[in-house]
Amino acid sequence: MVIGLVSVGAAQGQGLGNSPYSTLGFGEIYSPATVPQQQMGGAGVSYANGLFVNGLNPALLARNRVTTLDVAVVGQLKRLSDGRQQQQVAGGTINYLSLVFPAGKRWTTSLNFMPYGFLDYEVRQLRLIPNTLYFTEYDYKGSGGTTKVAWANGFRLGSQLYAGLTTSYVFGNVFRESSTTTFVADPNDAAQYTDYRMTLTEQLAHHDFMFKGGLAYRHKIHDKLYLNVGGTYDLPARLKTNRYQSQTAYIGENPVGGTTDTLIARQQGHVSLPGGYRIGLTLENPYKLALTADFGVERWGAYRDFSGNNPGFANTINAGLGVEYTPDISSSTSLFRRLPYRFGVNYRQFPYQVKSVSVSEMSVTAGFSLPLNRSGLSDLHLGVSLGQRGTLQQNLVREQFFRVNLGFTLSENWFFRQVVD
Repeated sequence: MVIGLVSVGAAQGQGLGNSPYSTLGFGEIYSPATVPQQQMGGAGVSYANGLFVNGLNPALLARNRVTTLDVAVVGQLKRLSDGRQQQQVAGGTINYLSLVFPAGKRWTTSLNFMPYGFLDYEVRQLRLIPNTLYFTEYDYKGSGGTTKVAWANGFRLGSQLYAGLTTSYVFGNVFRESSTTTFVADPNDAAQYTDYRMTLTEQLAHHDFMFKGGLAYRHKIHDKLYLNVGGTYDLPARLKTNRYQSQTAYIGENPVGGTTDTLIARQQGHVSLPGGYRIGLTLENPYKLALTADFGVERWGAYRDFSGNNPGFANTINAGLGVEYTPDISSSTSLFRRLPYRFGVNYRQFPYQVKSVSVSEMSVTAGFSLPLNRSGLSDLHLGVSLGQRGTLQQNLVREQFFRVNLGFTLSENWFFRQVVD
């Protein structure tokens, strides 16, 4: 397994910037949490108040009773290091786009568009061929990603019991390129080299449906105090996948024979993604204070790549803890007292080990929401995350990141019949 860095500035990242760990398995997968939930450590499978959209649990969509357009972008600055060299990268992308509206007295539905996963890495190594004047450069690149279009539905089954279902269609292409370049010295002039390069390119085209179910229950334990319980289950998915491979030989910058050899024109197969569950608890004083905690498990031991292999992946956990505090939502004298402030922490395991070292991520988050109109139904959400992934042990890559999430929730009372006295 090769994980390393290229020299500083050598890679121009896409999306959120160069991520060497995305070379492993299916690549990076985005969190479905909306910006307010990301501000609370990515937690919130049991918490919703009807003012923001819950992206973690479709059951809690039923608490949104007005038509809402929810859109967000994310930007990131990242410093990567392996103890010997460093690289700084920046990137950004759309986070999600959702349209939510009530479809009945107890039914709220939403249409969502968001990135699902991505590859974005470039790893380069240079090795001297023993007992020769020649050396070889190994270059590994990855790019592309998958997109998710989802239809989510939340239903209120009883006074405080909710159920939901999300049906998603995932599609997209990822590309991996492996190059081996040998630099051969001119026997008459050791300072002159000729490079011979062999490049293998692979494209995987994924598409298929995924499903998630959710439940939530809100129990009143005091006049202004509720205990909320929520949980979701993601069904395992078996994505239909087409593989294409080609190979090109170069002398210098010129392809040998001027052509690229097609090794696989179209090979049909599957990639198996794991199922998993998430559960959470929230202690809530409505529109004043909410303490929420989530715990999730993803069964990556069941992951299978296109060749039907599991590359040593294990099941993982994800835990988040968050708080939302609003000093006085009805204050008429101070804007800042009406704002909800959010803070959180998150811990995330990854399914892979590199050089027998487990890889995990820790982050702290914070943010607030700013009302955009007098009704208080539309808000600007601004959140930041500061965290670290990986370690310098065994010369692995440590990623330190600063992430900014910017979201807009625009809500109006559509589809309501006007009543005239």
